[in-house]
Amino acid sequence: MNIETFFDYDPENDSLFIYKKSKVKGSIDIGDIIVDISVDGKVAGLEMMNASKILKNLGLKSPKGVLNSIKCVSMRTVYKADSVMIFYCIMSKSKEVSSSIAVPVQIKH
Repeated sequence: MNIETFFDYDPENDSLFIYKKSKVKGSIDIGDIIVDISVDGKVAGLEMMNASKILKNLGLKSPKGVLNSIKCVSMRTVYKADSVMIFYCIMSKSKEVSSSIAVPVQIKH
């Protein structure tokens, strides 16, 4: 089942929120990244604080331009016994940026 992925970018606070529409039970803070966990134990969202800095660290020369022109995003998760891998893709008018985050915890799924 493929659940639609949504996004909100707040340029004033430079935060990008990539999420699925589901009720959130809790969050895991990992530096400038917050992972939201749903009531059914799945990853519900990914929030990047200082998003332009994160994208710049991925090699983007003009991250604010990409963040201000996002057309769509995608997020996929792979659950393992001791971690979860979160793969995300940000598509703007001019660029496509993909990366992943490993969260070293046990999450019910």
